Amino acid sequence: MASAKISVVIVGAGIVGAALALHFARRGAAVHVVDEGAQAGSGVTARAFGWVNIVNVVPGAANYALVREALAEYARLQADLPGAFAAARSGSLFWLETVAGTEAFAAAHRGAGADVELVDAATVAAWEPALRQPPACAIFSPRDLALDPARLARDLIDAAGASVTFGRKVESLVLSGRRVRGVRLADGAIEADLVILAGGTSVDRLCENLGFRTGVEASPSIILRYSCAAPVVTRILRGPGLEIRQSPDNRLHVAKSYIDDRQENAPERMGQRILEVMQERLILPEGVALAEAAAGYRPVFSDGLPRLGFLPDVEGAYVAVGHPGVILAPLLGRLAAEHVLEGRRPPLVPAAGLK
Repeated sequence: MASAKISVVIVGAGIVGAALALHFARRGAAVHVVDEGAQAGSGVTARAFGWVNIVNVVPGAANYALVREALAEYARLQADLPGAFAAARSGSLFWLETVAGTEAFAAAHRGAGADVELVDAATVAAWEPALRQPPACAIFSPRDLALDPARLARDLIDAAGASVTFGRKVESLVLSGRRVRGVRLADGAIEADLVILAGGTSVDRLCENLGFRTGVEASPSIILRYSCAAPVVTRILRGPGLEIRQSPDNRLHVAKSYIDDRQENAPERMGQRILEVMQERLILPEGVALAEAAAGYRPVFSDGLPRLGFLPDVEGAYVAVGHPGVILAPLLGRLAAEHVLEGRRPPLVPAAGLK
């Protein structure tokens, strides 16, 4: 399929859709991005923690090699678009409950080829003086990035030069026989040679009338953001009970696992409890306060891997979805473009019913 002749509609302007737009546009495709949000990155991408890392992935996991390749892709993207990473921070510190556990985890990462090292308590204390009780040792992962995923999504779409339609929901796919010809909105349609479904958990809704389901599931997580008047932490800190980073505007960002839908575990209640934890663990300036508490629904599959591929038994429709979207997005964008435009099936991503 010659890229200069293909028109592409990408459904979803999150970080994955934005990366797809960049890679397809740079290979000559005419790209149009459609999203029901007001701007790029306003959905689940806006509720992502923004940690591009390998250290939080268990060596030997099904997606470990994929994540390592994704970090290499980020390095290439950062060199290509340095302005999009001007506010990003590098490096993270990760530790487990015990010294032995931390040491073993570091050894497993090094054995798998990851660029990590162990640092002692004195080093942690020197690097992060706001920690009240530095761990005896921690894993330092220098290539990790802390960034604003929503801002990066906007920058990627701008760099792509793609046409965009925001604030409009895609109601269905336009079919002509067994070929997808575009997408239907409430007040019209957008035609294209190829439709790429990159809308996270909404993908299966658009596949329903084609008799296909990807098996994507919604996995909730909670993002908490706190106003803060001064710098507190320099790197991402990930220890038992706390996962925190700070952005250049001094806001503190915390990621927490979703527990259940009881009122006491609502995002706002959890945000107040985590503030108490931060006050115990960190030396905070006066006035730190919860500014935002929201749940995000990540698109996941039971095998922990994303999905890339053409829908079966129909022409003109492609799926690109999976978790961790922020980490994988630039890589998925490149792999999908190579698959569609150059006929190279990505070996690191399973077909799982797609083609």
